[in-house]
Amino acid sequence: MTTTESPMATVQRMFAAFGADDLDALLETVHPESRWTYYGANPQLAAAEFTGHAAVRKFFARILDRLAMVEFNTDAFVVQGDTVVVFGSEGGRVRATGQAFRNVWSQKYVVRDGLIVEMTEYNIQVEPGRGGA
Repeated sequence: MTTTESPMATVQRMFAAFGADDLDALLETVHPESRWTYYGANPQLAAAEFTGHAAVRKFFARILDRLAMVEFNTDAFVVQGDTVVVFGSEGGRVRATGQAFRNVWSQKYVVRDGLIVEMTEYNIQVEPGRGGA
């Protein structure tokens, strides 16, 4: 897919699909061989890498299955060429335990020809009710 859509518009479209729990629309913004890397605490320490549509779908499905998001904030975007860095925060409850969580994060996206080819996220848990917006 070749498009004139800006890298920021592609990332914002991906976030809109995530907010609507629409994994099909979300994957329309992702290159079939995209690589996603996660380092964080959501809500436990973890590191993982996902490559390709099926793995990226699994990454998001696990988030939606495990967590009841009460808020998800994209606080700032920084764009340089084909790279978009987003700073944000999120909060909610772990579905299995009811444990509250609040995280702050940064995510780096590389977008080529209107598709996300790479994402790296750094996510840290903060005290519920503190941090972020």
